Amino acid sequence: NVIFPLGQVQEGFTGFDSSSYSNNRKLWRLFGYTFLFIPPFHGVDFHDIANILENELKIYIDNLPKLKANILFQYKRPEYLINSTAKEWPYWNQEYYRYDIYKEQHDLLIYLSDKFHKDVLILYASPAINNINNLIDAYKNKKTIKLSNFKKATDLRSHKRNTYNVAGTYSLAFSEPTKIDNINLLEMINTINAEYIKDDNNTNFIISFRNRITSLIKEYEPLSNELIFLNDMYKDISKYNLLYSFITMNNFTNLTGLQWLTTF
Repeated sequence: NVIFPLGQVQEGFTGFDSSSYSNNRKLWRLFGYTFLFIPPFHGVDFHDIANILENELKIYIDNLPKLKANILFQYKRPEYLINSTAKEWPYWNQEYYRYDIYKEQHDLLIYLSDKFHKDVLILYASPAINNINNLIDAYKNKKTIKLSNFKKATDLRSHKRNTYNVAGTYSLAFSEPTKIDNINLLEMINTINAEYIKDDNNTNFIISFRNRITSLIKEYEPLSNELIFLNDMYKDISKYNLLYSFITMNNFTNLTGLQWLTTF
């Protein structure tokens, strides 16, 4: 049985998180339906669903303002250090945040950064928030970006940890302490050179990015076979290019932990 997770974009059209088809009588009994041979619902052909989603997505995506930037985020949940015994305390002499940089994860970010150059922003993102209530308030008041620390993956190329004490200022990265200025995410997005974007509409913009990601990961030995395996589960609907692009990027996120965003 195949379980199809829609992802956030498609959820907005359908109102459900995932779908599957099953003839398992025990499963149906859990939902209050019993049968001997014929399930209570006939189901819908997967290709019919894919066709509907493809058309709805295309209308929605192409009605957006022209997309101009792709961003890949590696979210980090920092430690909040309040004791003077913390290893980097002498550099801050006050409470600060710290997150570790994992080699396998970082190698992928550097690989993608080197391949995409300036075409795609590839960042670490970490909040300068130390309790759940403040995090919820930041989300409700649309201040999550303002209260987060952003660092280009390439700026942390040779480091194992990054530290900061407030959002919007510099970081100190370690092993050898290095001061790294914060980036203003919104300003950085506005300065992305859009000349490389040759796509005439948003649909092609997304499909082109999916093709580039797929091609690069296929050349990245630690993950190539895994992404091929995940995408092959949906090869029967690959002709629905836009839907298949979102499925591929969802597989990419599940495999790598990287979040994909586009901006206009």
